[in-house]
Amino acid sequence: MLIKSNRIYFEDGCRSGYLVIAGKKIIGFLDGRAKVKDYIDYSDYRIIPGIFDTHNHGTHGYTPNGFSNGEEEVKCYLKALASTGVTNVFPTIAYMDGTDNYARIRHLYGQQLDGATILGIHSEDTERLGHRVGEKGIPIGEFPVDMDLVRNTWEQSGGLLKLCGIAPEKENAQEAIDYLNDKGVKVAFMHSEASYQEAKEAFDKGGFFVSTHTCNVMRGIHHRNMGGLGACLLDPDLYNEIICDFLHVAPEMLQIIFKVKDDMDKWIMISDNVQVAGAPVGRYRNEDDTRERVITEEGFCLETTGRLSGSSKPVLYGIGNLVEKLGMPIETVIRMAALNPCRAYGFDKEKGSIMLGKDADLAVITDDYQCVATFVNGRKVYDCKTDTDLFNPAFIEKYQIRD
Repeated sequence: MLIKSNRIYFEDGCRSGYLVIAGKKIIGFLDGRAKVKDYIDYSDYRIIPGIFDTHNHGTHGYTPNGFSNGEEEVKCYLKALASTGVTNVFPTIAYMDGTDNYARIRHLYGQQLDGATILGIHSEDTERLGHRVGEKGIPIGEFPVDMDLVRNTWEQSGGLLKLCGIAPEKENAQEAIDYLNDKGVKVAFMHSEASYQEAKEAFDKGGFFVSTHTCNVMRGIHHRNMGGLGACLLDPDLYNEIICDFLHVAPEMLQIIFKVKDDMDKWIMISDNVQVAGAPVGRYRNEDDTRERVITEEGFCLETTGRLSGSSKPVLYGIGNLVEKLGMPIETVIRMAALNPCRAYGFDKEKGSIMLGKDADLAVITDDYQCVATFVNGRKVYDCKTDTDLFNPAFIEKYQIRD
């Protein structure tokens, strides 16, 4: 198979020509002047490496979480992700005791599906392993980490657990961190009330690998107390997740933190999307029926008070923000969304960039950062011309509030 584009973003630069794909691999490249008859023509679009979203709870009315209705819903979730240029994902589970969630993902792992590829599981149980929640950092309460739950989560994942978030100040946290590290699971600094000193001491022990949605739900920077955020930015070895929708973190703050921590290979762009992401404008009940949320004209997800109520913009939207509004080089930004996470979690030999010999995970995008087509392992799994209505109608029927 040959795919043509005037702007193909290889790992070592942008080229015009034809990608040569055989099976799941990129096996060659032909200059644009080559005489070729049979090819897929994306000349007017950009081809970038497929996005690896390591933090995603749902999209388009589907979720891998406890509200899911089975394997078919997870398949639809993976298909919907592909419509945003995502080729690889860590489905992010919010409840460590949701054994059905892990069973569904275990069964689908390794299957050739018409959507993003599952590379592992991310556990973000803010209620059991976190210490604060929400935009204003509401404390959850003082109770220890349940080691039986941590061990059971690892066992239920069947070895697919790749990332687990923990607040280091919780009782038994270090025991859990050591256990997970011993199993090869990366540990994230998550939903924490830790001060700068507490966070720094935790990082210095070497058990933490990445900061969960950096800036959000952690103590911020004050000129007399640098908070957990300050510790995240000053640790040169720590990877940092970041949401780039310009709502979760202001664009000016992004400029500051990228200057403070200017090793851009340590930044991993995530969506942190929730199930309602991509929904039509309107009012919706939360999935657990405890509160109401609004999808705005701009596509953001807010509570009726105007506070954040989950992330709703895909990584591709964040790529556009950084390139077009902050003027960052597209080559740097797409690394944040593809190669950096692949390197961090050990998939970069096969995935994360466009190179000969790597898997043909590709996103074809417009100049305004809409996805035209997505290829996973050399197969087209999304085409905007034919896959036109991917939002879950059952979600609309169940959760939309009609006046």
